[in-house]
Amino acid sequence: MHPSQPDAPLLAALDALLGEHPAGLSEYDLMILLDQRYGPLYPKPNLADPILLFQHHFYLRHSLYLLQSHYQQTGTATLLITVLTIRKQLAVANQQTTLPERLEPLKDYYLDLANLNRESADSVQQLLDDFWRALRLHQPQPEALATLGLTGRESHAEQKQQYRLLVQQHHPDKGGDAEQFRLIQAAWEQLRS
Repeated sequence: MHPSQPDAPLLAALDALLGEHPAGLSEYDLMILLDQRYGPLYPKPNLADPILLFQHHFYLRHSLYLLQSHYQQTGTATLLITVLTIRKQLAVANQQTTLPERLEPLKDYYLDLANLNRESADSVQQLLDDFWRALRLHQPQPEALATLGLTGRESHAEQKQQYRLLVQQHHPDKGGDAEQFRLIQAAWEQLRS
């Protein structure tokens, strides 16, 4: 696998935008900023067309991994690329700049431009479904939090304590409302999964 030649203007635009947002950006926010400020380089995709959306996502990730490799080679910065955040960090002396081994296959996938055209409508839909499942694992369900009287900022132990308190209050064997008890149980299962 050989990475493509870098699209220098797009990489410069990505570098500038990521430098302006030290806390990081989501991929969607990065796409919007690219469209607003560098439209001719990277216009916003039609979000209703899964194949076109995938191609834009793929090429953006491809470019980000090229930029990450450039940072690693020059030792100037690191680029964290996750499902939720893309963040540039300036290099610090003696800082590890290589990816964990578990992330290398993903990087290899996006650096191989042949993968851009290998995906079909069905495989893209499967990728989107997998993405939404993974995202749900990282973001607690707001309805479940509200049912349990939680904000989402509590520790797991605090959430569990609140759940146990509500179970004791609403248990049908102790005179509680069976429907409310069922909602509390369902909310806790949703947060746990």
